[in-house]
Amino acid sequence: MYNLTIQDSNGQQVCQVSFEQGSYVIGRLEGCDIVLPSSSVSRKHARIFVLNGRCYIEDLGSANGILVDGQRVVGRRDLGTASQLRLGDYYLYLEFQRAKQNNEQRVLQTLFIPQDEDLYKLVRIADNFAGEEFVLSEVENTIGRTDENFILLSDPSISRYHAKIYRHGDHYQVEDLGSSNGSTLNQKPLKGAHPLTSGDRVKFGNVEFVFVEGSRQVDARAFQPAPAKSSKLNLIIAVAILLVVGIAIGATILFSLNSLKPTPEQEPTPQVQEEVSLESRVAQLREKAQKAKTNYDWDTLASLSKEILSLVPDDQEAISMKEQAAKEQDAATMVKQASTFAEKGSYEEARSLLNEVPEDTQAHKNAVASLEHINRTLAHNYKNEATSLEKKRRTWKDAHELLVKAANLTPEDEALLKRIEDLERKMKKRRIRFEAFEAPE
Repeated sequence: MYNLTIQDSNGQQVCQVSFEQGSYVIGRLEGCDIVLPSSSVSRKHARIFVLNGRCYIEDLGSANGILVDGQRVVGRRDLGTASQLRLGDYYLYLEFQRAKQNNEQRVLQTLFIPQDEDLYKLVRIADNFAGEEFVLSEVENTIGRTDENFILLSDPSISRYHAKIYRHGDHYQVEDLGSSNGSTLNQKPLKGAHPLTSGDRVKFGNVEFVFVEGSRQVDARAFQPAPAKSSKLNLIIAVAILLVVGIAIGATILFSLNSLKPTPEQEPTPQVQEEVSLESRVAQLREKAQKAKTNYDWDTLASLSKEILSLVPDDQEAISMKEQAAKEQDAATMVKQASTFAEKGSYEEARSLLNEVPEDTQAHKNAVASLEHINRTLAHNYKNEATSLEKKRRTWKDAHELLVKAANLTPEDEALLKRIEDLERKMKKRRIRFEAFEAPE
């Protein structure tokens, strides 16, 4: 009996199924046997099947591929008795267990994985692909023309690495990555990172989207450009423009003639007091800084607080905001670096970094979610290594140490605790010295 546990990008278990034979297609189409509703999952992404008692996974030409225990699958792969799989932003854990009588389960109908409606999404508008949706489920949702991106847009106006949308809890920011054709936010050029609010229109190259809540239904037809006006109306507008231009030219000539006349010397306009101008400028910057802080826009907050301090060097509020921005930026960098380590399979390094993220930062929430997933992954790997070592009696002690490490990472795993207990019983019988494991209360 094979048990398949499915987790979302936040490490939360969304489903668990069991099967002992058959073939099942995984993808985001409703016709698939297991439906994963994410733009990072291809329409028909993979096939998992049992052949001669062994379980295999096969890539069906997916855009983002399949990772098994950190390695990309080419064609098909034997999953053995335990494997960790990644399809898009979902993690799947496969384990083999002997089937119990009268307790066998099979995947007999389509399995729908629930989609998190708290997330936001991009809905494509104003072209032939209008209505296509991309759920922004990653911490960093990259957008570009190559397969490495979370959102793949096959359009000549899109650069290889065009833009990113960052997710900080319920807040999102969009940033252009120096693309050739640029990006716009609400028809204004996008420079630097900017917060997104529901209803914003964002355009990457020639491809335009509307940013909305994940549960909201969008009628893409409402964003079609208005039809052209009649030729008669265009003629009227053209005549009106010519009249306005003629009046403007006449006014300019009259003004030029009047300016040639001698005029009495005028008194200089009194300047606004410097103190009032400075206070007004600082107040405007402080208001923008507070908004950036509310939106978790730490790059903007750092820039604005630095500008305030250039005007008022001893402004304590600006000093505090600058320190907070620097702390949040460092924490976000640590989470990003940990993600890079995890993608390369360096889970120990990733875990060490995530444990150092300060608890009083916004990035700590992302760190906790990532840490839970990495702990499960490490525990899974330790159990696999221990399984190989248990086959050799002389390495039982090493196997025991690995299982203890796994239990410290996932103390809620009752099956693992029972496994350690059974191994310790065998080691006592064989008079193998070891340090008994005490489960945390």
